[in-house]
Amino acid sequence: MRTIILIPLALVTFALSSCSKEDPDRSEYLTAAAVAADLTTDSIMPWVERFSLAHLNDTPVDNTGFPPADLFPSDHLTRDAAVGMFSSALESMGYSPDTAVLSDDVNTTYNVFAEWPGTTKAGEVILVAGHIDAFYGGADDNTSAIAAILETARAVRKHSFARTIRFIAFDLEEFGSLGSTRYLEKGLADDVKAAIVLDLIGYASEEPGSQKDIMGIRFPDVGDYLLVCGNKDSESLTRQITDMSHSCGFTKAVGILAPGDGTYFLSSVFMRSDHGLMWYKGIPAVFFTDGANFRNPNYHLPSDLPSTVNKDFLVNNTRLLTAAIALMAEVQK
Repeated sequence: MRTIILIPLALVTFALSSCSKEDPDRSEYLTAAAVAADLTTDSIMPWVERFSLAHLNDTPVDNTGFPPADLFPSDHLTRDAAVGMFSSALESMGYSPDTAVLSDDVNTTYNVFAEWPGTTKAGEVILVAGHIDAFYGGADDNTSAIAAILETARAVRKHSFARTIRFIAFDLEEFGSLGSTRYLEKGLADDVKAAIVLDLIGYASEEPGSQKDIMGIRFPDVGDYLLVCGNKDSESLTRQITDMSHSCGFTKAVGILAPGDGTYFLSSVFMRSDHGLMWYKGIPAVFFTDGANFRNPNYHLPSDLPSTVNKDFLVNNTRLLTAAIALMAEVQK
């Protein structure tokens, strides 16, 4: 049985259920899983360590207009070194990375991206996104996601896909998803058919009570699972990805389905990242997270260091990410 947590309009419940009202078609799971088998898993934690060190040694961004507050240490937010590292890493894999530089009167954002072109449906893009900025060392938030994206980007180059896969590191998510908001508002995501957005995917605990309930929504209280979140537009994808994780044994995954576009007040907490505007604009987007401050005691603190990241959990979540992208982009057999 797979756990799917439903957020109804009138009351909050959770239920153990299969991931579909009908038995899903699992015929493509093994083909997608073959792409995940090409991950170099020993490379994932070194990425976390290198990016975390870069953040710790970088100069903070200008936080004018974003004064520090509790769990919002805006005077310790960095991104410049990580932006360059992300671009260089993609280039070393054979990509031709580009940067969408978008400005207003507050801050300039640097959204670094690269594509693996599709074949028969090249005009349809599967977006794989995480944010590049981080408070302090940011090992879980959000270097865990950046590491997963980079290793997935390496693995997919051994395969061909019907759809184009675009890997992107959004900037200044911590300042209200500035980078992704500008990216969408400029129409740069108009070719996106579906997306997976990652924000903190590396912290797990086997201790009872390690996972807090969120907005009164009851969760399994042992924080050893990945939250896979969707809304009405991404419901089928959310169910399929959760089912694939169970069927293939990638990682323990708990699916969350928010009503409508996800802006309902009980589910709005699940929009606190770069997929939020995608949900609002009707782009099917699935959100991967370990629960952020509802699980990780190091959230937005100097203690968010590589030593607190669970390597096996992060590796397993990266396997699911890679297989999910392969499924969505239609890997060629």
